[in-house]
Amino acid sequence: MAPLLNLYSFFYFGLCLVSGIAFVYFMSRKEDLTPTFRGLLIPLFCLFFWSVAWSICNSFVAPWTAYVFVFLKNPVILILGVASSHLAFGFQENSFPRWKQWSLRIHILLATLATIANGIGFFFREIHFDPKMEFYVPDQNSPSTIVQLSIISIAGVLCLILGNTIAALTAKFLRFQGSKRRNTGGFLLAILGILLMAFADILVDLNYFSKPTFLFLLTNLTIIIMTILVLVSLNQETIPSTVGFKIMTFNLTVLYLILSIVANFLFNRFRVDFQNEMSREKHSIKTQFELGSTYPFVYLSELVIDIQDQNFRINKINFKKENIKQFQNRPASFESFKVESFSDEPNGIYWTSDFYAKNHHFLIAIPYIEYRNIVHQTVVWLIVTLLFSLFTIFMLYPVLHKTSIVYPLTRLLAGIRKMHSGDLFVTVKVSSRDEIGELSNSFNEMISIVRDARLQLEQKIEERTESLNQTILELRETQEQLLQAERMSTLGKIAASVAHEINNPLAAIKGSIQFIKDGQSNVSNPDKTENFFIAEKFIAEFKNQKRSEVTSRFKRKKELIAFFKLKSIADPISLADTCFDFNIETVPEEYQTLFDTEEGRNIFQSLLNDFVIGFHLGIIETAVERASKIVFALKHHSYSGPKESQKLLSLKEGIDSVLSMYSTSWKQNIEIDWKVSGDPVILGHADELVQVWTNLIYNSIQACPKEGGKIRIYLKEEETEALITIEDNGKGIPEDILPRIFEPFFTTKELGMGTGLGLSIVQKIIQNHNGTIQVESQPGKTFFSIQIPLAKS
Repeated sequence: MAPLLNLYSFFYFGLCLVSGIAFVYFMSRKEDLTPTFRGLLIPLFCLFFWSVAWSICNSFVAPWTAYVFVFLKNPVILILGVASSHLAFGFQENSFPRWKQWSLRIHILLATLATIANGIGFFFREIHFDPKMEFYVPDQNSPSTIVQLSIISIAGVLCLILGNTIAALTAKFLRFQGSKRRNTGGFLLAILGILLMAFADILVDLNYFSKPTFLFLLTNLTIIIMTILVLVSLNQETIPSTVGFKIMTFNLTVLYLILSIVANFLFNRFRVDFQNEMSREKHSIKTQFELGSTYPFVYLSELVIDIQDQNFRINKINFKKENIKQFQNRPASFESFKVESFSDEPNGIYWTSDFYAKNHHFLIAIPYIEYRNIVHQTVVWLIVTLLFSLFTIFMLYPVLHKTSIVYPLTRLLAGIRKMHSGDLFVTVKVSSRDEIGELSNSFNEMISIVRDARLQLEQKIEERTESLNQTILELRETQEQLLQAERMSTLGKIAASVAHEINNPLAAIKGSIQFIKDGQSNVSNPDKTENFFIAEKFIAEFKNQKRSEVTSRFKRKKELIAFFKLKSIADPISLADTCFDFNIETVPEEYQTLFDTEEGRNIFQSLLNDFVIGFHLGIIETAVERASKIVFALKHHSYSGPKESQKLLSLKEGIDSVLSMYSTSWKQNIEIDWKVSGDPVILGHADELVQVWTNLIYNSIQACPKEGGKIRIYLKEEETEALITIEDNGKGIPEDILPRIFEPFFTTKELGMGTGLGLSIVQKIIQNHNGTIQVESQPGKTFFSIQIPLAKS
């Protein structure tokens, strides 16, 4: 049988659409849902099937819809109640576990019993077309109390389940605070609305409430409650959702509600118009009878019966005459039309009304199916309009909402996420001047303020960190300087005593050297033979001779050893080694006669031994002299006791002594250009000034390159002062270091290569002599200038 839709078909089709979309959406996000909202899936699923059941019942005019009504709609609504109750007990938190457990058991038991009772009672009830609900249902009234109880069992059990649920939600509502309390209150109102509808269903079943009013309230309030629940659920913090889906859901809901209002208006208007049209047909037939017509002209009517004469005036359906008697005892309806069933088939359903004409009672019957066909076309048009509007919304969604709402919000959300990840240079494009545009502008201003504040904070932190690091570095340097100063102080004390102790053995060594030299010079040899002079000439001739190459030296040494063996010398190898140490690598022919006699050999060895002793005495004397100078310098550096009074000093002699004293120990390949203009004489301390020249010249030598190093030293006597300049072509002193070179303990040399006291001592000594010292430096040139007052000034 083809469907014949009515007004409620459209309503419940829309409810199927809303609940189905919500179920599919939540099902796709099931993994992201909290346990509480996962429980929402079962009520949504039940609501979807409940809507499907109502849609089927309202869309077909057939007796089998009564089975759908009893065996699909009623069990589903009980499952919906049990699932909603279970969801309510776990809403927000599981506050009453034992109450929840026992309630679930009792609810399942009551729902099962109610379903069984309602199903058994169904088979004791007749199925007929209900003119109020406009589809086939089992008889809602029965003289049997048991059957009547089975009728109200579904609504009664649902009221008990929802009543228990409301009690649990009320207890939670009183315990919660804040957002939990608000959410529980919304859930409580929804359950309370469902409870009222279930209670109204009981009143309908007991004929205390109008069925059309109940259906109207049930349909529209269910849609409104469902829409509110879906939108409230989507706005929960625990529900993952998108603005686009919320907008689409809202648009769909608004569209459906608008179409529902339009449908209500259209169907009410349509019903009134159809009633008016049937009334016009009735008055037309009545007028024709009163004018004497026996068989009137009709447009809608298929049956016109004269109840009083028991005959037909119009009989398009071949209605049997013996069935006319059944209309004699029926209540007459003179003012309006009502729906009556003449048989159990859909074709036997008619709109009927009564009227009197010429003192005869007439009955007019208009087919109900014709009315449903017209309604069906209108409902199909509304459903198509709903689907087309939905399709249009989806098609226009990118233009209507994505461009103006979703995309700006997505850009803003992306900017917020970038800012959260640390990107403070992100900006959000402003594409409108509405609230979203103002929000984007506010975000850009905020991110700019945050970025500036962060940059300022980072700058301050960097400055503070740099200052702290500098302070720590200075503290470390100061600590190292203090430790170095302590070590230098201790070392100075030790050095002063050690210098005094070293002076005594050095003096003894120096005296012993002089004694040995005097002893050698006092040894007289009155009998100087010819061999003596030959030997003396031979040794003197080879004293300053250069060494030969290694290969030739080895060969000559072997020849020399062989010569000494030939001349019967006791230890030829030792004598050859001594000769080679002093560059005597061969014996010329003119001196070979010296080794022919024992006397000649002894004289040569004696003179050679004296020469070796003198050579080593010279080395010892030089070493002692250097040690004496080092001890003297160490003593004067470390000991700051009472000084002697200043004496007249020649600066030229002081600088000459330093240059000559250290000329052999300084770097090779360095040219020292020493020029003098006059011979300035000052009052001062010679040892201190020697230290000044030593430090400055030594520093210049250290700064010079290994190849091509050059130092210029210039001394000039002016009118009142002496000018000394020392210039080198080294790499120079950096500008940031130049102001600090005279600071105590400041050094740029590697650890252990300098103490940082040299230039500090130099400056102090010059200042003690009432002089000044200045320095200029650039890459390739460092220039020290010293001015000291002359003695005559």
